[in-house]
Amino acid sequence: MRVLPVGKVPVDVLEKVVFPRVGARSERVILGPAVGEDAAVIDAGDKFLVVSSDPITGASRDVGWYAVHVNANDVAVRGARPLFLTLTVLLPRGANEELLEEVIKGADSAARELGVSIVGGHTEVTPFLDHPVVCGTMIGEVEKEKLVTTGGAKPGNLIVATKHAGLEGASILAWERYGELVDVVGKEALDRAKRFSEELSVAREALALNEKCRVMAMHDPTEGGVIGGLIELAIASKAGFCVEVKNIPVSEETRKICEALSVNPLRLISSGVLLAAIEREDVEVAAEVLNGLGVRWSIIGEVTERGKIVIGEQGAVEVGGEIVEELWEALRRPVVRR
Repeated sequence: MRVLPVGKVPVDVLEKVVFPRVGARSERVILGPAVGEDAAVIDAGDKFLVVSSDPITGASRDVGWYAVHVNANDVAVRGARPLFLTLTVLLPRGANEELLEEVIKGADSAARELGVSIVGGHTEVTPFLDHPVVCGTMIGEVEKEKLVTTGGAKPGNLIVATKHAGLEGASILAWERYGELVDVVGKEALDRAKRFSEELSVAREALALNEKCRVMAMHDPTEGGVIGGLIELAIASKAGFCVEVKNIPVSEETRKICEALSVNPLRLISSGVLLAAIEREDVEVAAEVLNGLGVRWSIIGEVTERGKIVIGEQGAVEVGGEIVEELWEALRRPVVRR
């Protein structure tokens, strides 16, 4: 029997083991489990309900805050407004009341910021964990004509990326490996990277772009980073992409952290980055929207008929379909002192 790698379950295993087993079929399910499609779509009459579920497993602090935002992001990239959330909070043996309060305070703060109601869930102390694990399920709604999927990208669409690649992973690593990185990366850079978690939400820009532009597809690249997100978008859209590394923004702080841990920032978990495939004629409108929100953005490439091409300093490389997450290695890899 095949041993599964750490990180996202490979696409071929999902298609063989998971996707055929979805319980009772319902005609109300407009979009169910599929590669790259991180939120389900359910017909609720005059609107669609959008439902996403995501855990926070790599971070040991601010997990309540992260859980709200990563689940809200998956709903927002459908063009839907996040509304209701359930949380499952699993605490390690020996956890005290203060730890639970910290998790819930973070979730409450993020939910209030987004206008989301936390409507239920589950809390328990469980053995075999060394830090809290929080799983969320977010529900939102969208007008039927404004629904966006990951799989809607068409050849010729330009790919817009907001903020900077690897921002979530850099924030996690700045917290988790601070003592080992501080002499290499520098205290000021690490302190700035810690605050990258404040950029975790894509809800504002996703909803605003969908309101003003012809957005054909949106995706929130989490595990696997920007490259993983592009691969998922391409698989879902049955298309390809051609992007240039020089056009993908990476902060100096993230670059330094990744160099010290010998990982690729473009494959580092990247919640907070929005990937949007937009009609070429609407890019000026998209620029106006994002500039108006004060959100940094770049055109990183375009959707193509086929092939997943990344153009870097060494030339053009076609990447495969494997989604590789660098965070797990970065959490345990020795720091390189140059």
